Amino acid sequence: MFKLKVSEKEHKVIKERLDLVETVVYDYVLTDDKEKCEDDKLNIVFNKADIPRLIRTLDLIVKGEDKNIVGFNEFGQKSVESRNFHYFIVDGDAVYGVLSKTKLIIKLKLYEIEEYLQGKDFIRVSKYCLVNIGKIEYIKPAINSKLDLLMKNGEQLEVNRGYYKDFKQALEI
Repeated sequence: MFKLKVSEKEHKVIKERLDLVETVVYDYVLTDDKEKCEDDKLNIVFNKADIPRLIRTLDLIVKGEDKNIVGFNEFGQKSVESRNFHYFIVDGDAVYGVLSKTKLIIKLKLYEIEEYLQGKDFIRVSKYCLVNIGKIEYIKPAINSKLDLLMKNGEQLEVNRGYYKDFKQALEI
């Protein structure tokens, strides 16, 4: 959704301050230099002093474009913004949406979730799993043309061979 274009030495600090998840496919360019604007994107040019205002603006953009998914657990029903899910996984006959510390039962099939979240930061990594790209901490090569993913919630997932090429292509690696 976003691409941050600032100097290399300021990039990490500004990215953390904005709590920004940069994606390979993006619609918005955030920059402090007019020369770094892209013609085919929506450009937001800011001064470093205006970062608190920029944070509020980005929240409005993200919330306005996010989709909610309804899940259930022992406490009842909950509607959660899709960007808060780390991944969706099939276990038996049920589909679970995994948040940082919570698992919710989702009343949709995995392919229905995938279609609903098309254009968002989710990608299929196996027949049974759909992952939020922004919630991946590390990617590590594994044997037999597979990849191991360490998610930000500490859990490990695997990119199966059949999805390996599409996964690498989506991340442009």
